[in-house]
Amino acid sequence: MNTPSAKPSILSYVDYRLFLQAWYAYNKEHKRGFSYGTWTLQLGFKSRNHIRLVMIGERNLGTDSIAPVIKSLSLSANEAEYFEHLVHYANATSFDTKDYHFQQIVRLNKGQLGSQIRDVYKFLSNPKTPRVHLLLSLKDLRCTVSYVAETLGMTQAEAQEILNNIHSCGLATYDQATEIWAALERDLQIPNQLGNQAIQSFHNKSLEEAQAAITKNPTERLLSALLMTLDESEYQELQQDVEQFQNFLTKKYSSKKLAGSRIFQMNLNVIPTSSLLQEKATEPLFEQAENKITMEIES
Repeated sequence: MNTPSAKPSILSYVDYRLFLQAWYAYNKEHKRGFSYGTWTLQLGFKSRNHIRLVMIGERNLGTDSIAPVIKSLSLSANEAEYFEHLVHYANATSFDTKDYHFQQIVRLNKGQLGSQIRDVYKFLSNPKTPRVHLLLSLKDLRCTVSYVAETLGMTQAEAQEILNNIHSCGLATYDQATEIWAALERDLQIPNQLGNQAIQSFHNKSLEEAQAAITKNPTERLLSALLMTLDESEYQELQQDVEQFQNFLTKKYSSKKLAGSRIFQMNLNVIPTSSLLQEKATEPLFEQAENKITMEIES
């Protein structure tokens, strides 16, 4: 562990284990006789090794252990709440629970780190935000708040909030004289810390919209599923092919003629639906010319 030169602040961390490591290293240097043993005794844990195993990720910090750890860290009320959400976020097994604690972490983190993550989270967690940004990038349109709201089926208040967020991410400009918004050609910088949660939120809400679209007229939506058997190398190759396919579709079907066009969203999901398959050594269940079974299901 690296010894910090200054006392670590919990609000500078989004991984409670890394904070505990930094806190231990700082106290080891500045407090005579401080050790895992003395800390464990203070915490009231039976196992002397328990807190070290938590710090290196081999055990989780249980709910009952949060309070004594917080007390030993001498955290303020705000810092204690922040630490508690970090632990619950790390331990969460469901998306909704993880997402809730993620939002609380962002709310409590008032620093630059929190602002950056909050802006990116707001950008990705609302599937409408990327659509607004795409609309702003179409140079022949006059994207006022009212136009954005009417085109994408939202209230002007919602449109304004989304536009403000896109602006705070550095991805749009606003002309006060004309009241027109325009996109900037920049990439969205997704922070490593907790950035994955923002992406998961985007996909989760996009899939909810896709599920709701099942009942639409088949002429207005396209649903298709494909089943395949893939080994690990084939799966990696498929990922590359999908990325190339997406680039191909973007170039071929991005209409240059806006009149009569609509914004469509295409979701591609490749997920495992079985455990690893085991072949019988002497009596195969079936023979196949290729190591692929494909079945296309369309509606």
